Amino acid sequence: MTLYRLLHRQFRRSRWPSVLLASIVLVVSALLCAWPRAVDAMYTADLRESVAELAGSQQAVRAFSSAFPPAEDLNRTFTEAEDGGRTADALTDIREGLAQPLASVLGEGRWLATGVGSRVTPLPEGIRELILNYAADMQALEHLELREGELPGPPPAEYGGEPVEILLSQASAESARWQVGEERNITVLLRGSADGDSREVREQPVVLSGTYAAKDPGSPYWSLNNSLLTAAEDFNPDTGTAVNATAFISPAAFPFLAPAVDHVQTSYWYPVSTDTLTAGTAGQTAAQLRELLGTPQHVPAAVSPGPTVVFGSETPAAMADATQRAASTHQILALLASGPLGVCVATAALAVRLLLERRRGALALASARGAGDLQLRGALALDGLLIGVPAAALGALAAFLLVPVPFSPAHLLWPVLAAFLPAVLMAVQHRPEVQTRQDLTSSARNRWRVSAEAAVVVLAVTATILLTGRGLVRGSLEYGEVDPLLSATPLLIALAVGVLVLRLYPLPLQEFARIRRRSPGLVGFLGASRAVRAPGAGLVPVLALVVGLAVVLLSGVLLSTFREGVTAAAESRVGADLRIQGPPFDGDQVEQIRSVEGVASVAAVTDLGRLRTETGGRQTKDVDLHAVSPDALLGVQEDLSGAFPADVLNALSERASGDALPVVVSPALELEEGTTLELRYRGMYVEAEVVGTGPAEVVFSSSTAWALVDEATIGAVEERTFQPSVLLVDLHDDAGSVTDAVAEIAGGPVLQQTPGEQVERVLASASGRGLQLGLWVVIGAMAVLCSLTVVMTAVVNAPARNRLIALLRTLGFPQRRDGALMLWELGPMTGAAMLAGTMLGLLLPLVILGALNLSAFTGGSVEPALALHPGLLLGLMAGFLLVVAASVVGAVTAGRRQRLAAVLGGTDI
Repeated sequence: MTLYRLLHRQFRRSRWPSVLLASIVLVVSALLCAWPRAVDAMYTADLRESVAELAGSQQAVRAFSSAFPPAEDLNRTFTEAEDGGRTADALTDIREGLAQPLASVLGEGRWLATGVGSRVTPLPEGIRELILNYAADMQALEHLELREGELPGPPPAEYGGEPVEILLSQASAESARWQVGEERNITVLLRGSADGDSREVREQPVVLSGTYAAKDPGSPYWSLNNSLLTAAEDFNPDTGTAVNATAFISPAAFPFLAPAVDHVQTSYWYPVSTDTLTAGTAGQTAAQLRELLGTPQHVPAAVSPGPTVVFGSETPAAMADATQRAASTHQILALLASGPLGVCVATAALAVRLLLERRRGALALASARGAGDLQLRGALALDGLLIGVPAAALGALAAFLLVPVPFSPAHLLWPVLAAFLPAVLMAVQHRPEVQTRQDLTSSARNRWRVSAEAAVVVLAVTATILLTGRGLVRGSLEYGEVDPLLSATPLLIALAVGVLVLRLYPLPLQEFARIRRRSPGLVGFLGASRAVRAPGAGLVPVLALVVGLAVVLLSGVLLSTFREGVTAAAESRVGADLRIQGPPFDGDQVEQIRSVEGVASVAAVTDLGRLRTETGGRQTKDVDLHAVSPDALLGVQEDLSGAFPADVLNALSERASGDALPVVVSPALELEEGTTLELRYRGMYVEAEVVGTGPAEVVFSSSTAWALVDEATIGAVEERTFQPSVLLVDLHDDAGSVTDAVAEIAGGPVLQQTPGEQVERVLASASGRGLQLGLWVVIGAMAVLCSLTVVMTAVVNAPARNRLIALLRTLGFPQRRDGALMLWELGPMTGAAMLAGTMLGLLLPLVILGALNLSAFTGGSVEPALALHPGLLLGLMAGFLLVVAASVVGAVTAGRRQRLAAVLGGTDI
């Protein structure tokens, strides 16, 4: 019989260890293949969500010019579909010149011409000024539906005669108080002579031919051209409302109305197709898009040569944020996976030890018949390949089926390594020499062990020092890359702790054995002595339990820190229990909102406009000035993250030096406390003094250059009516009923936000779900691996234990005490490892959290503080201990089921 036939027959006789090893490889291969694919799926979903959440004006790739479009592009009626044209052809050429995948991400180019600034007379009652703009879009009918009247027709033959027909949205017509069929006049400035030295002013009638509504108000088209849906209104209680409305006209009428406008603005844009964004092409797409945005493009105009425009978009920034979240997720999972990977290798090593123990007789027989060491190792490696390759292939196939994303060769890296793992372990772990007691090894082997342990401790200390000294490096990793220092440090620390546990936990056992030596009873002395001389399976189970509990607790800390960070960021963004933002609210509306049931208090923030300021050094700065009651703002932001500092608000309500107006300024203005300012306020200069600096981000201003004053103090400068546009509300109860009442009081569209809604949105996002799911998968995987390690440790130690029990049985040792011996075999090791794992799990976050970028997930501007949720951590610890305890009990129970003849014969069943 040949060597390989002998080993093949032995494989059939020891199939269960082989099946166990194959199962480990299959599961590891599936998880490691599914991991990058799942992150890719999360990244793709997050990319699409992030870009889709942008307003159409932010998402689209857009450019502007002040050039008049080519006349032939406008030579068509309102109902004629666009059929080419110089501008459309130029946009098509630009898109066709782009490389893939960007060309597929961008839709067909669009353009729209707008004539801006035509004054309308006569003015309806209550309107102090009416400005009309005219828009020509060849594809407008795709986005609107006529509600009243008819579409605009072609222009009249001459000025001052027949009216020009315009089409307004229903909301704009209501704002302008313009009825369908009603005529009004605009001023047309005509050239009076061929040399252009004189001008002729004429009145040109315009008539509202109809009104329209959007087919899909949520379409990006209306976000890009929002002035076509609603008119801009500027209300002044003293003089009335200024209205600025934009109307559609027939494209052929656009040149006719050119003399009636101040200037022309033509916008060009490409819509972004979020469905074509994928993780595999995101990096290339973003790079190509940035290149497009930085490259000037030529577009045609009525006068040659046409202008050069530069496109802009916020899509690259949104893609960069999604990429950073995906890279952080990849890094966090790689960090947490380093421990489970080590445990997987250790578990596979235990399975290989069990397999080699079962084949010890066949290997000895083959060696006795002349098989050399290399032959035996080669045969074992081949046997390992026969076990590992099919199992790894099945695991990879399962991952491909469970996580359907585009294929990438990188997804197969870990399954390939897993396929070779059994072969390597079986070849390396084969020991032809006779096994001896672990406490009677040679001094040379002990020296090697001490050197290896010292090296592990030194590496762990060095990595910890380097990591804590480096801190967080934002944006340093591209998607798919892994920081080796951050990923390896937890495993090195766990290895060092495992080494220390193996070195330290025998000390109390030696003392206990010394005490029990002269005491009655055999189990305590014998169990402690065996635990010292042969500590289970050595480093493997200790490392598994230390790493397992540490990773479980670390995952729990990351979960609680992430959730607390999301809550803090949401409170900082909203600024109160409820933020209401909309058109200016009058005093009666504010008082009605204060009286709504469930409202505790309201802080009203009024935008006083953008003012010119001068410092003592005559430096001029433009700031957005806001007024609020400091006491009210302090009340609504009590105990909220990102709130205004109380001392700053108190200083705002106190009197400044002299008669100066106290102001709080933004950090971007770089003004020190005590700086004197001159504010150009309502036509007069007001002296002000900086009494403090507020947070970098505030909820009442989108600008970084802002100043805040006490509304009572600024009201004393000149009496005025405050009409706040932002209301910060402190609630007694849930905001549900309050928001309905506020919407009814406002009588129009208002934006209402609560921290709870923001938290739900972030947690339900692709990145939030992906991070939480990944952490829970790691927790579950560690519990299963540690349970398997405990059971396999008991199985690996079974031959030596059974030989001891056979000897003890001949001396009269009762069978009912076998379980106690097994408990001594597993108990001290498990207890010491669990204690060390608990301490390590609570200390690891202090080491590594400073190097993780969690703000990419929370949406905050700063990294979230470490958060320890006692209930979550105690639950995880209790669950892990329960799993391990059940494994120990199961191993002890199974170990007691020995057939008496087998035990007395010293065989291993």
